[in-house]
Amino acid sequence: MLKRFFTLIVTALMLIGFSTTYAATPKYSADKAVLAYAELYTFGESKNVAATGMPQDVRESVEKFMADYIMMPFKNYPLNKENFEKVRSAYAEKIRSLIKVSTRLKKDDKENPVVEITANHFNQEAIDAYKNQNADFVTMDVMRHMNSPAELASDGQFQKMAAMSLLGVVSELTVKGPATFDVTCKMIEVENGDVYWMPQDIGALSEFVDPLFIIRETDPILIDALIAQIFSGAGVPEENNSDGEGTAEK
Repeated sequence: MLKRFFTLIVTALMLIGFSTTYAATPKYSADKAVLAYAELYTFGESKNVAATGMPQDVRESVEKFMADYIMMPFKNYPLNKENFEKVRSAYAEKIRSLIKVSTRLKKDDKENPVVEITANHFNQEAIDAYKNQNADFVTMDVMRHMNSPAELASDGQFQKMAAMSLLGVVSELTVKGPATFDVTCKMIEVENGDVYWMPQDIGALSEFVDPLFIIRETDPILIDALIAQIFSGAGVPEENNSDGEGTAEK
């Protein structure tokens, strides 16, 4: 989904008058431009956003979309407004404290400079292990598959369990890395004649950034088995130690 969004950004930029050019010198360095794009996609905002050359309305649309996208894994759980804000705040703070993104100019070229981006990523295996071994989280996932979102949004027991479980996931987040990726850039010219750098393949950048935000569902096969167990009269087990892989939600 994120790759499709990047494509939409590029299309929007073209529609408002961006075009490729090699006749002038960009206002900002290529490494600063790539850092700005990476920060937008990682944090939903960037102090370096001017280096992208995006008009204010486009930038605001990007920031709004990314703010929603970053929270998408948690929207699988129908939290009420108060609990959602608690999780959002905790997650945003955790991202800022754990995820580090930096860039450097690797190849200085007048037409297609190459920028090396370095970032660490969340440790997905640790997240899966925590979720599959946490009795409340497993119970919450079972409830989510057996009740409608409207029912759960007004269910005090579910809301308390969901808030505690999701905040628990956030508190347990760890990172691995760092990893590096080379981004080849191209020049773009805006309507007023100013020139900027942007990633040549914005989809490739998305493939590198996307693992920052994979928070997968509990294994659906496990959930089906637990639901069958409930209907058999056995109830929900206190703890589940399955090490099965979850299904990535993009």
